[in-house]
Amino acid sequence: MPAPSRRSPPVPIRDRDPSDPAFKSVELAQRGRMILDVAAADLEMAEEHLGPFHETTWHFRNALAEARRSWDRLRAEFGSAALDAALAEPPLAILTIGEDVDPPRAIFLSIGGKTYRVERIAGTDLAPALWRLTRLPLSEDGPYYVARLRDGTYRCDCAEWTYQVAQIDHAPPCKHVTGLLAMGWI
Repeated sequence: MPAPSRRSPPVPIRDRDPSDPAFKSVELAQRGRMILDVAAADLEMAEEHLGPFHETTWHFRNALAEARRSWDRLRAEFGSAALDAALAEPPLAILTIGEDVDPPRAIFLSIGGKTYRVERIAGTDLAPALWRLTRLPLSEDGPYYVARLRDGTYRCDCAEWTYQVAQIDHAPPCKHVTGLLAMGWI
């Protein structure tokens, strides 16, 4: 009788080679979602500050239309379920604006299928690593603050953390903490 085969657990996508097709598809989906959300936020700000008919507003309107067409092509190529699964993965792609300056003007991550502007802010004695996450397009919720405390534990001020994680022993952290942990930033 042959011995039962032992399969090794699948390698998380984050730990795979960047040339792996699964890695590439997750990175592409996350980058596409961030581009779409940033384009929507740019148009919203341009309309608010310059009006709907200013030439800069028209530029951002066209940029958003192109981002939507690209997102629709991704959805047609990979399918909605595959895109949703890719967006649920821990962040792989980083969208950076102003790479030529230090620190960059803006850093964006896809966390749980939503785009966040991620800003490192000055820590404190109690929380040496502190980050502000602002969702794009802007929402009434947030910004959220994620911290690694001096004792090595983590905290977030999102509703998930406040009402679920903090109340249950050994509960998994919220998506914000998980996303920053995956990046190695906290």
